[in-house]
Amino acid sequence: MKEIKNIYDNGFVKLSKQVLEWQWYNDPNVARLYFHILLKANFKENNWRGIEIKIGEFVTSIDKLHVELNISIQTIRTALKKLERTGYIQLKPTNQFTLIKLLNSDVYNSQSNNTIIQSDKQKTIHQHSNNKQLTTTNKEKKELETLERKEIFKKQIFQFQNQFSNKKLESFFNYWSEECEQTGRLKFEDEKFWNLETRISNWKVFVNETTKKESNNFYLNR
Repeated sequence: MKEIKNIYDNGFVKLSKQVLEWQWYNDPNVARLYFHILLKANFKENNWRGIEIKIGEFVTSIDKLHVELNISIQTIRTALKKLERTGYIQLKPTNQFTLIKLLNSDVYNSQSNNTIIQSDKQKTIHQHSNNKQLTTTNKEKKELETLERKEIFKKQIFQFQNQFSNKKLESFFNYWSEECEQTGRLKFEDEKFWNLETRISNWKVFVNETTKKESNNFYLNR
């Protein structure tokens, strides 16, 4: 829980500049909900109706989030699932309320900020070596995050093994998991609307249609 404590300073939220490269930054509903969760979560421990609410947690409900953000209930549910699925929050629903817990995140990576500050303080002594080490650390961190996102994405795809062949699923994964050199995001993360099952179904049709066209062109050019 040490990491969660570091993002709060007397009730203020510390965000990393890396939030600009966050996979959900360009999804207005998911990003807005996540920032709302950051602001609503406890920055000190307390108790509510006999329940211990720790730092980085808070109690709410779908209806309450709907009212506070003026976003539809279905959109709230979808955004929460996206955040939970990609490891940014943990949901603990009950019959009366939902407890939301923030998980460690590069969105508010205070350790990275402290490293930069420390580097600035010592730049007159070891500026070159510190900058090189920081660049290497950030590069390794991004590569690890990309691999983790790809692994999560691949597991989601292969949940449909009973509906599609491994060859089709592998082809689908290879295409949509390509990384953009400019943004560092995976190809599917730049899609505004995304339904995995529908996309895989369409991918199967796409492959068949492409094969059919190639076959037709073969016979026409004979």
